[in-house]
Amino acid sequence: MEIPYTVTARKDTGLFNAKVGIWLFLASEVMLFGGLFSAYVFLRIYADYPWPERALPIVPGLINTFVLIGSSVTVVFAWASLKMRQWRRFQIFMAITIGCAAVFMVLKTIEYKAKWGHQAVRMDDFTIIEGHAHYATILSDGKVEHFHTKKEAKKAGEKDAEVANKAAAAAKGKDEESGGSGKANLWKAGKPFKANALLFKPETIDFSMVRAHESWVNAMLEQTGKRNSRLITAEDIFLYGHIEDYSGTKSDPRSSKERAQKEAEIVKDYATAEEKRDHKFGENSLFIPAGTPLSYALLEKSRKVFVAGRAHNAETRTAILREKWKSVRRDLPDEKYWDQAPEARIDSATDLAEQVDEEGNCTAGSKVVSLVSTLSFRMDPPQPIIIKRSWIKRPVKGQDGRAELRDDTSLNAGDGEGGSTGLLESPLALSVDAIDFRWMAQKAEEAGNVPMEVIEQSWIFSKANKNGSTYKKIWKVHKKRIAELEQRLIDKYGKDEEGKPRRVATETDRYRVTWQDFMHYARAEHDRLMPGDSGFDDLRPKFWNGFAGPNHKNEEIHKLHAFPELEVPHHKVSLQSMFTPKWNTYYAIYFTLTGLHGLHVVGGALVLGYYLFFSKGLYRSDPEWLANRVEIGGLFWHFVDLVWIFLFPILYLM
Repeated sequence: MEIPYTVTARKDTGLFNAKVGIWLFLASEVMLFGGLFSAYVFLRIYADYPWPERALPIVPGLINTFVLIGSSVTVVFAWASLKMRQWRRFQIFMAITIGCAAVFMVLKTIEYKAKWGHQAVRMDDFTIIEGHAHYATILSDGKVEHFHTKKEAKKAGEKDAEVANKAAAAAKGKDEESGGSGKANLWKAGKPFKANALLFKPETIDFSMVRAHESWVNAMLEQTGKRNSRLITAEDIFLYGHIEDYSGTKSDPRSSKERAQKEAEIVKDYATAEEKRDHKFGENSLFIPAGTPLSYALLEKSRKVFVAGRAHNAETRTAILREKWKSVRRDLPDEKYWDQAPEARIDSATDLAEQVDEEGNCTAGSKVVSLVSTLSFRMDPPQPIIIKRSWIKRPVKGQDGRAELRDDTSLNAGDGEGGSTGLLESPLALSVDAIDFRWMAQKAEEAGNVPMEVIEQSWIFSKANKNGSTYKKIWKVHKKRIAELEQRLIDKYGKDEEGKPRRVATETDRYRVTWQDFMHYARAEHDRLMPGDSGFDDLRPKFWNGFAGPNHKNEEIHKLHAFPELEVPHHKVSLQSMFTPKWNTYYAIYFTLTGLHGLHVVGGALVLGYYLFFSKGLYRSDPEWLANRVEIGGLFWHFVDLVWIFLFPILYLM
């Protein structure tokens, strides 16, 4: 049976089936984006921190607006061409539409890439710093050097490795002449890393066999391997997953000394050569000899033993508790809350005989096995480990000598013998292109303080910052420019009856120094101009400069030193991130809205591309049906364009 109204429209409504379906679909899309837009408005109105304003580059968004509007026109022309049975014109206009979609996505990719590569830092005094993170490399002598680009850092690391290996080769020759072994380890240059990480030089690392992240373990192994170091167990480790394996024989050890002797006998008498080589011991246990190198496979084997031991202990407790409950129910048949009686509970000291010796192991008579959830490895010799700040569970303090990661891995410093270990000097180094004091000003007002006074006492202007004088100079010029702006507003709009200016500079103008400001002030300093001087305002970059944001590779920037360098001590960093959803709510919803819209653009382009490349047969057999399909695709494309017309002003202009 033929379905009616697939090609021709109903006379009463003027709609065919597919058009009814697309309108229903677009109604659901309106509800989806309407909810997201409403959430954005709600979050912005009730934000408890200064909302980012004019934070996105306007030019890519403006170009994309015209691109989508143009594509909406060409998709209508493509549909009209089919109505007039002009296949070639249809192909041309549809190709232009798909080309516009490609241009849109290319510009969004450029914009996204700029965001994911732009460093942002919130300090402990609520100063927001933006810029381009430097790259760093660890040299053969253990020192860390910072460079502006990854290429420079890589070149310096390779050069240092070459020099170190030549020195090692010369030392090897002298050693051979004197009758020594002549062994020399080659130094391998490590990969350059962004200077927003922590450097910790541990003596031992404790890995959680339950939660250790494989990628983090492999990253540490890669780093130690390139620095001629290794992670090995410092002593023999016995892991037990069952009480029978714990005892080893029918007679249990009676002391820690006897236990150690018994373990040695067990390994000698019961472990085969293959088991020793594979570090196996018992069916549900594991023997790890001293000097065993770290591997994630070893942690997985240990995890299985731990899980088996935990299951054994749970079964033991359950069995004992079951017998106790039977006894209590028999002895107290009329007791309503019999399960709360002391007799119905497990007494670890008597029921489980859970006696623990000095080494933390269960002694004779135990019914449960002692569980070891971490494995300790010694770094031989200690070398710096690069730790991403996102790995850290809690802030690392230099005096603690310990760094805890989110997977419960613990990096531990030694006593300093043979070279100091622990947290190394690892500031967050970057070239600054924006400073935002709005949050600090907000906190100052809440505390009843004068914002400007609090700002000028911040760390970035202090003597503790070696470039503090540079930022003081920039802030001085900025304050003078804002004063000139406020005077112009008074001259233009006057004051009200109470003597207050009718128009004032916004919080963003007053407390935020943008990358355009940095460029403006650097050019003015080069020309020896100050705010109020003739030609000062003409030096400000136009809105089309910096297509996707500040360009740190620009020759003018390097010549003028427009973006000064800054090294933020790690303990001053409250939060650091790229401009990603992690940074704040604004960027979370920015990526949500624009990302979802981008998926709609890609999906719509794929459908229109299908009409362009695979519909010639349908055009020959039933051109009206193809025209209806293109009309449906065009309606969806108009909706995509309409969503962007709302997105552009609220995200880019407001």
